[in-house]
Amino acid sequence: MLSKCANPECTETFRYLHEGKLFYLATTPETETAIGMESPEVRERFWLCAQCSREMTLVWGGTEVKVLPLPAKAVIVPPAPATQHEVGGRRRKARSASAGREDR
Repeated sequence: MLSKCANPECTETFRYLHEGKLFYLATTPETETAIGMESPEVRERFWLCAQCSREMTLVWGGTEVKVLPLPAKAVIVPPAPATQHEVGGRRRKARSASAGREDR
């Protein structure tokens, strides 16, 4: 039965399904063979509170569940905005100071 967060360092108690994240983990065939289990598979439910589930995840670690940090999110850097003279795919010509005047 779920009663508290699966993170051993957290003391948050389980109250509502919409708070945090539920995990339904099953043993692997290798684990079942190693500990002498036969079918049916052992499936257990674990819960991480909202705070811990933002930073951690659960994985089956052989004979017990392991709490691991979530991988860092990749930071996507947007491309630099086009400069004023590159707008439209071509370079604008610089105007000379005498543009529009007749040379004398």
